[in-house]
Amino acid sequence: MPMLFPYDHYEMLNEPFTVYYPASEEVLARQITEKIDKAGKQLSNLLHIDLPDFEVLLVDMEDWPLVPHSESEEVDAPHPYITDLTAPPTLVVPTELDPIFGDITPEKFAFMLYHELTVAYLEDDPRPWPEVAPLWADEWQFKFISLWLSQQLDGVQGLVNKDLHDQYSEAFEPEADGKTPVTVRGFDWYDDTTPEEYLTYELLLEQLASDLLARYDISLIQRFLNLYRNEHPELLSDQVTKMLAEAIGPQSEEWLEELVYF
Repeated sequence: MPMLFPYDHYEMLNEPFTVYYPASEEVLARQITEKIDKAGKQLSNLLHIDLPDFEVLLVDMEDWPLVPHSESEEVDAPHPYITDLTAPPTLVVPTELDPIFGDITPEKFAFMLYHELTVAYLEDDPRPWPEVAPLWADEWQFKFISLWLSQQLDGVQGLVNKDLHDQYSEAFEPEADGKTPVTVRGFDWYDDTTPEEYLTYELLLEQLASDLLARYDISLIQRFLNLYRNEHPELLSDQVTKMLAEAIGPQSEEWLEELVYF
């Protein structure tokens, strides 16, 4: 039987949502609360959804093996993630992030929080998800909105993970076929997928989000959601591409196809 998380050893904040935190981390807990509160107001205005019901668990690394989680990738490389194993769901935040994520700037840490908050909001949207869809179809949405929040709230210009884009620059160099070694639409998750491979895919998604935000307005996400969250039993990658192009506007499908990483 798994050990339960020691909530009774943690302090609590109760407004505007419950935050559990180690006694030594009150400053960080309040900073996280402020970031999520501001981002939530932006998301509610954007998506017309009230702040979802969830709690935040800021975790001392000694207790990290006890956090509620459903997938090993959530805990093998510590980073913020949201889980519905608890009621209400919990946004789990480690006090230390895995070195794979590079230099942890305040902007990068906030970006990770925004990503998981965006997941919570879109999960709270009552419209149905497609029963079967390619991996990127859901995940580009989270990256796009969270990067927009970073640009709106933290003054980020372009990318957040600039250090990682430099470190993994070979992932953006096209091969003989004109596309990068891994593409947004070509990536899939397998049992032997490494954390580095998944991180590369995440960087490609961030580049897509950055390129979209440099050219188009955030309102395209609502147009996409109106097409995507609409009783689809199965969607293929080409169908999702057409939805994205329709949401963006005329001639955008050609522009998307010219992106070497897409």
